[in-house]
Order: sequence, then structure tokens, then C-alpha cells
Amino acid sequence: MAKLNKRQIIIIAIAAVALLYGAYTVFSGGKGQKDNPKINPVEKSSYVNNIAGDFMKNALSLSDTYIVERAEADWEKNPFWEKSSYREWANKDKAKTTESSTAKIIYSGYIDIGQKQMAVLNGIEYSIGDELEINGYVLKKITALKVVLSNKSIGSELEIPIQE
Repeated sequence: MAKLNKRQIIIIAIAAVALLYGAYTVFSGGKGQKDNPKINPVEKSSYVNNIAGDFMKNALSLSDTYIVERAEADWEKNPFWEKSSYREWANKDKAKTTESSTAKIIYSGYIDIGQKQMAVLNGIEYSIGDELEINGYVLKKITALKVVLSNKSIGSELEIPIQE
């Protein structure tokens, strides 16, 4: 058996004292165990009525109701986003219109392995310069927040933000 250091001996001693105290409390019988007092059913009902009355006294005011409704509503713009992330989110509708006219492309993953970066588009991994399965598109740039696709036939570029 390995030799125990001072810290381990102290921890074992404290655990042993706690174990002995617990055994003493459980098996001593009279000490620490009190009979549960019987509660009269009339007292129970009056207690419940008092609690219900307190709830009615503290009903929400109109301003509190408004605050709760606003807190539960979806935020139109998130105040915690960075400016660049918010701009991408705000321009998402514009990207969807150009995207829907051509094809549905979903950027769902970013992989950075040292010198090589990969993007997951429509469930398939692509590197920079790869042609997509959708004809005419080539992956031009990959970042953690977006990818840039180039349409060879039109010559335009399409930025697609990551969708989590």
C-alpha cells in the first residue's frame, strides 16, 4: 500500500468522524428524532386560504404584465451581437432573395485543421476552390462566420452566413 501524505490522512479522518456521527445519530433513537406533530385539517384549509389570499393581493399590475409580455416576445434585433454579425443578420433577407432565385445553399459547419479550412455546405465538405454540386458555383473564401461563393456563369459573388 502506498504511503499517505498528510492531506490524505486529514481527509480520511474527517470522513471517518462524519461517518461515526451519522451512525450515532441514526442508531441513538431518541436524540434528533422528533415525532411529527399532527396537523388539524382545519388548520390546513385556513393555511391554504391565507396563501391564496396573499396571491390575490399581489396580482400583477398593468405595467408588470407589459414587462412580462415584452420579456417573452422574440427580439427583433439582439443587442449582444457584434456589429458585423448584426449586419450579416440584417442582410440575411437580401441574401435569401438572391439565394432563392438560384438554389438553396446552407452553410452549416466550419472546419479549421491547421493550414486547411473546410466548409460544410448542404451537408458536404468543401475546400477553397472546390466546385459545388450545384452547377456553376465555386467556393472562393471560407471564414468562421460566412462563405463566399462565385458563380462562374454570371460572374457574381454570393455571401452565405453560417446557420447554427
